[in-house]
Amino acid sequence: MFSIASKLVGQRPSAARFALAVQRCADQPLPSKARHRQRAQDDRLYFAIRSFGATGPRHILQYAFADDRGNVVMSAFAEAGRPCRGGHDLAEEMLVAPLDPAAISHLVGRVCRDSNLVAFGRVLQAGLLPDETVHRAASVDCAWRRFLRVSRQRRLTFDRHQPLTLSDALTVAGLPPLDSPDAAMRALAIRDLWMWMDSVDLEREGA
Repeated sequence: MFSIASKLVGQRPSAARFALAVQRCADQPLPSKARHRQRAQDDRLYFAIRSFGATGPRHILQYAFADDRGNVVMSAFAEAGRPCRGGHDLAEEMLVAPLDPAAISHLVGRVCRDSNLVAFGRVLQAGLLPDETVHRAASVDCAWRRFLRVSRQRRLTFDRHQPLTLSDALTVAGLPPLDSPDAAMRALAIRDLWMWMDSVDLEREGA
C-alpha cells in the first residue's frame, strides 16, 4: 500500500527531500509478476478525488484508490496541475509538503495503467485526474449511472428532484452512509456500492 498522509509526527521535511524520496519510490520498477499480471474484467480500482483546500493559486487535492479486496492502494495529497478558482482555504497547515503535479501524475499513471476504474460521477472525477492518466486506463465506469439503472429496475425510491450523492445511494441500498470527507473512505464506499450492485444483478440473472 502506498500512502502519503497530510500529517506526520515530527519535524517537517523539506519539499526537496520529500520530492526526492517520492521520486525514488516512483522510479523503482514494479515486480515482474505485477508488470505482467492481467486483470480480470471484474477486477477494478475504485477512486475518489476531493479538494482539500487552497492557498492562493495552489489547489491541493487528495487522490485515493481502493481495490476489490478493500485495500487502499494509494492515498496522496498533491497540488493540482491547474490554478485554483474559488477554492476554499486550507482548514489547517499541512505538515508534509504535498506532491507536485509531475510527481502525482507519475504515481497515478502507474496505478491507473491498464486498470478498470470506477468513480461516482465519471466525468467530474476523471476530469480531476492528471492529464493523460485516463488514456492509460482500460476503462472508466460510473457508479452513479449504474445505480440509477439498478434503482429503476428494483423500483427503489428516493427524491429525484435533489442531486443524488454517494451517501444517498448507500442509504437507499441499505449500506452504511458515508460520514467522512476523506477520499480513501469515499473510494471504499464506492467499492461497497458497486459490489452491492453486482449482487443485485446476479439475483436478477438467477431469477
